[in-house]
Amino acid sequence: MKYFICALGKTNIGIPSRQTQQIISVTDAQNADNENKSVFISLPGLFQQKDAAHHGLVLKSSAGEPYKVRTVLLTPKIDAELEIPEEDIHGLPEAMTGVYRHFTGAYCADQKIILILNPEKIIESRS
Repeated sequence: MKYFICALGKTNIGIPSRQTQQIISVTDAQNADNENKSVFISLPGLFQQKDAAHHGLVLKSSAGEPYKVRTVLLTPKIDAELEIPEEDIHGLPEAMTGVYRHFTGAYCADQKIILILNPEKIIESRS
């Protein structure tokens, strides 16, 4: 499966492309909010980081359906698109709580760890 990779400080985050309906600039996201009621979730904010958001990812469910309320995940710059086989993603220990509850697992490559985001868990925590 393809993931959009962005960095928050030294942490690499993988966002599933199949749960992304559209990628828009932050300016476009803010302008569109005047017309549509949108919910904005800041990925840097979840990590209490001050990284600037460059992109807005309009999310859709894992079933491929748009959410009833347009949900935009604000992210730092997307550094890469990476194909990651599902079998290479390792689950996180249940003991990891806090901000890590938004992740389904981790992928290790080239001395980097990429945490795999579960957008549905973020949306559930905001409801």
